[in-house]
Amino acid sequence: MQTYLTFFISITVSFLVTFFLIPKFIHKFAEEGHVVKDYYKTKKTLVPTMGGLPILMGVLSSLIIIQLFFPQIEELLIFYFVIFIYAIFGLVDDLVNVGRKIKLIAPFFLAFPIALLNLDTNLSLLFIEIELGILFSYIIAPLYVMVVSNLVNMHSGFNGISGGVTTILLAFSAIASFIKYDYIGLVYIAPILGAMIAFMYFNKYPSRIFLGNIGTLMIGGALGGFIIFQNMEIFGVIILIPHIINFLMFVYWKIRGYPHIKFGKVDENGILHVPNNLTVKWFLPYYFPMTEKKAILLCYLFSVMSGIAGVLYVLPR
Repeated sequence: MQTYLTFFISITVSFLVTFFLIPKFIHKFAEEGHVVKDYYKTKKTLVPTMGGLPILMGVLSSLIIIQLFFPQIEELLIFYFVIFIYAIFGLVDDLVNVGRKIKLIAPFFLAFPIALLNLDTNLSLLFIEIELGILFSYIIAPLYVMVVSNLVNMHSGFNGISGGVTTILLAFSAIASFIKYDYIGLVYIAPILGAMIAFMYFNKYPSRIFLGNIGTLMIGGALGGFIIFQNMEIFGVIILIPHIINFLMFVYWKIRGYPHIKFGKVDENGILHVPNNLTVKWFLPYYFPMTEKKAILLCYLFSVMSGIAGVLYVLPR
């Protein structure tokens, strides 16, 4: 089957299955008490979490279908094996809270199977090509995936911010891959992208379901793994500039020894009151009165801008 047809079948199946399953998961999670508090609402609001599970079901359904048509199915399954490992680790963290230190380190080892893919071990730095060989496959590639996954996990807190910005970046990564490799690269990203587009219908403000750690680690691993697999490491750095700035703010927060505060609050008019200006999502609300929805849209805008910059970088010169 033509590669472009495989892409469209894959993204359609993952979208439809995820879209169909999420309302059922929302009902079941609420019934079983798998809910968390939404801190930025004027009234007490509990929202079902672990939304990564229906995303995972959509991705699996897509893979089952396209294995009949895609000749590079072994590489595709290895790629998604890494994503599934990240999802399982995130699910364990949702259920038992493995702790921040383990969450930071364990994804490095979980990403080792990425070395089984046919990776281009040449690292392109502007006009310089560096051959890294086994060092790239077993150290740099897993490290890259781990870092991206943790950056995505950290850039969260508002309704739909983590899922929304990652969906935006997955879409820009698909565009960049198409520019470089035509439809062949799109087949690899189609299952997770289709599922995320469906999920965002329910995760957008006001969220009816949250990703949970299973979701954030899974989509972060997918984004990092795809960037590495497509040999777009510099592109990845560019599109992740807001996430990198968010991390550097966090480092400064820790160096200064400020107390750890995870959430802000809203007043009776829905205006955000954030404790400091040391995360990307809090920076503008700290100085300018705004609602959660406006702060989310600004974060989306930052990712769109970085995504456009990344695509401009990969355009043929």
